[in-house]
Amino acid sequence: MSSANSFAQMNISYGVPEGFSPAELDEGARYLGTFNGVTLPDFITPTPGNDRLTFDRQKYADNGVAEEDIATLKSLLTQFDYSDCERGCDVTLAGYHIALDKLRRTLAVHDSHSDFVAPDTHFGLVHNQSVDLRASSDRYRAMNLNGNAWLGLPSRAFGYLNWFSGTTTRDRQRTQTHGVSSWYLQKNFHAYYLRAGKQSSADFSAGTITTLLTPGFDLFATLGSQTYLQNQNESGALVLFSAAEGNYEFYRQGRMILKRHAVLGRNEISYADLPGGYYPLEIRLVDRDGRLINTDIQEVSNIQFGSGQQAWNLTVGQEAQTRLSLLRASLSHDMHWFFMNSSLLSGQRGKWAGEVNLTRPMPVGDRQLTPTLGLLSGEARSGGYASLSTSSATAGSLTVSHYLNNRVSGLYQGSASTSLSYSRQLGDVTLSYRYLRYVSSRQQQVEARWNYRPGGVWATFSLGIQNGGYQLSSGNYGLYFNTSWSLSDSQASFSAARSGGETQLSGDYRKTFHDDFGETTAGTTVSRADRHTSASLYASRSGARGSTSLNVGQSEGIAHADFNYRGMVAASSQGMALGSYSDSGAAMLLETPTAGGLPYRFSVENTPVTGGHRYAVPLKTYADIPFAQVVSESRDMDINVEVPANIVRAHPGQVYSARASVDVSLLYHGFMKDRFGKPVSGSIEQTGDAVYANGLFSITSKTLLSQVIVRSATGRYLCDLTRPGGVDYPCQALNQNIIRK
Repeated sequence: MSSANSFAQMNISYGVPEGFSPAELDEGARYLGTFNGVTLPDFITPTPGNDRLTFDRQKYADNGVAEEDIATLKSLLTQFDYSDCERGCDVTLAGYHIALDKLRRTLAVHDSHSDFVAPDTHFGLVHNQSVDLRASSDRYRAMNLNGNAWLGLPSRAFGYLNWFSGTTTRDRQRTQTHGVSSWYLQKNFHAYYLRAGKQSSADFSAGTITTLLTPGFDLFATLGSQTYLQNQNESGALVLFSAAEGNYEFYRQGRMILKRHAVLGRNEISYADLPGGYYPLEIRLVDRDGRLINTDIQEVSNIQFGSGQQAWNLTVGQEAQTRLSLLRASLSHDMHWFFMNSSLLSGQRGKWAGEVNLTRPMPVGDRQLTPTLGLLSGEARSGGYASLSTSSATAGSLTVSHYLNNRVSGLYQGSASTSLSYSRQLGDVTLSYRYLRYVSSRQQQVEARWNYRPGGVWATFSLGIQNGGYQLSSGNYGLYFNTSWSLSDSQASFSAARSGGETQLSGDYRKTFHDDFGETTAGTTVSRADRHTSASLYASRSGARGSTSLNVGQSEGIAHADFNYRGMVAASSQGMALGSYSDSGAAMLLETPTAGGLPYRFSVENTPVTGGHRYAVPLKTYADIPFAQVVSESRDMDINVEVPANIVRAHPGQVYSARASVDVSLLYHGFMKDRFGKPVSGSIEQTGDAVYANGLFSITSKTLLSQVIVRSATGRYLCDLTRPGGVDYPCQALNQNIIRK
C-alpha cells in the first residue's frame, strides 16, 4: 500500500491595471482566504453570476485542511451574498465573522465563539521611547523622557511598564517629576484574561474606555473577558487655537502626558494620542523660550460609548487617590435595540458609585443619528449626562453633549461641561461653529474653511474668530487667518492672528526630500508679534528607525533650541532592531535580502524598508497577518515582494520574525546618443537587446548595469547607464576611426 499527500506551493501576487479599482474587476477575481487565522491553500473565487463564492474542496483536503472545516467553510460561503458587497463588507453568519475586502483581495473567516485563538508566544521585548529636550539662552532648560515596555512571555502572558521623567528649570526655579505610573503582568486565556499590578488612569489608551467610572489603582487584580482587549478607537480631535508660535503641553494629575508643536491659529490634537476617559486636561501654551503664554483647563470626553462589545471585567484593589480598598465591576452588552455599558464601584466607609449608559445609532431619513444617555449615582447624589451626534450630507453634522456636576461620590468627582459643534458644507466652503463651557471658562469659535487648486497647486484657507481661550478671560476675542500652499514636495503657509490688541504674523516654508530610508523635511519659520521678529530653522526625519526633529532660532534676542525623538526597539532570540513607535506593543523583525547588488525599496505595513537590512515593523493590536501588506512605487525597476508573516493574534510583547521574498528586475530605457547628440543604434553586447535607429532602447536586467557596449555598423560605443541626461544616455566611441560626418 502507498499513500501520497499533495502540498501546493504558491506564489501569490496580484495587481490592478492603471485606471481601474480592484472592486471593478469581479470577473476572474481570486481571494486569499484565512480560516481562524490560518492561510488556506488555494484561492477562493466567485461562482458564475458573481453572487456566491466557492473553492476547490479536493485541493483543500489534499493540503491538510480538516474535512469539518471544509464543510463549515462551504456552508458559510453558500449563505454569504457576495454580490451585496460593493467594495467589501463585514458580516456574521452562523456564529462566524466574515470579512471580505475586494480592494486587497482578502477574505477572513473566524469563529466568533473563539475570537481569541491561542497563539504560541515566546520571550520578546518591545520598548517605546520618546525624548524631548529644550533650552534657551535665557536659562530655560527642559527635559522630558517617556517610555513604555512590553515583555513577551510564554503561554500567552506578558508584562507592561510605563515610566516617565521630567526636569524643567525656568526663572531659576526647578521642578522634577519622575516615576513608574503603571506596571502589571497579564495572562490571556481562551476567553478571558487575568491582570495584576498597578494602573494609572492616565495610561488608559483611547478607544478602550466605555464609562466615566475609570479609577486608577496602586495595586489591583482584574479578571475580564478578552473582548475588552480590542482597541476600537474612533475618536475625533481636540481643536485648539493659538495666538502665538510655541508648544502645547498637556498635563493630567500634574504629569505631562503629551507635547505638541503649536502653530499660529488653528491646531488639531487627535484623541487617539490622549488617554481614554472623561477627565480635566490642563493645556499650557509655552513659547520656545519657555515662557508660559496661556493656561486652560478643558474637560476631555474620550469615551467609546457605542462600541457594541460583549464584555465584562471585575477588579479588586487599592484606589490610587483615596487609598481605599475598592471593588469595580463593568459590563458591556449589545441589547439589539441599543448598546449598554455599565460600571459599579464599591469601596470602604460606605463609598460607592454606579453608572449605566445607553447608545442607539439609527438612520432617520438621510441622517445618521446617535443619541447617548448616561445615569450616575453614589452615596452623595445622582447625576448624569447626555450626548447627541447626527450627520447628513445636506444638513451638515451636529454634536452636542452636556455633563452635569456629577460629584456623586467620594470615589468619583466629575465636573460639569457643555459642548456643541456644528459644520456644514456650502458650496466649496465649510462653515463650523463650536461652543465649549466648563466650570470656570467658556469658548466660542466660528470658522470658514475652503480649498483652492490653481493648476497643480493645492491651497487651503481658514478664517475664524474665537471668544475666550487665548487668555483666561472669557471676554477676550481673537481673530485668525491660516493658509497653506503645496506643490510637489514643497509647502508654504501663512498665519495671522489678532488678540488682546496685538496682531501676530507667521510665515513658514518647508521642503521634503525622499530617500530609500524615509523622508527628511527642512524649513524655516518667521513670525512677528508686538514689534518683535522671531526666526527659526528646523529639520525633521521620519523613517523606519523612528522620527526625530531639531529646531533652532531666536526670539527677542534670546536663542532657543529643541530636539525630539520618538521610536521603538524590538528584541527577541532572533535579534534586535530599531523601528517606529508601536502602540500595540507587538512588532515584526523583518529581514530583507540583498538582490545581486541591486538597490531596492518598498514599504511593509506602512514602514519603508530597503534591501539587506533588518527592521522592526509595528503591528496592530491582536491582528491576524498571514501576509504583510506590501507597497512598491519604484519607477525604474520591476519588483515583486512577498512577506509571509503567518501571525495569529499579534500578542503584546511578541516580536515575530519574517523574511521578505524579493524578485527585482532593473528597467533601463531611453535614448542613446553620442557626444555630438546624434542617435546611436545597433545591438547591446551584454544583453542582446536592440537599439533602434533613433537611439531608443529598453533593457530588463537582474544585475546592476553601469555601462554597456553597443555594436553598430560604424563601430562600437561605450554607453553610461549611471548618469542619464533626462532620458538621454551618453555614449562615447571606442573605435578611433569613428569621426563625425
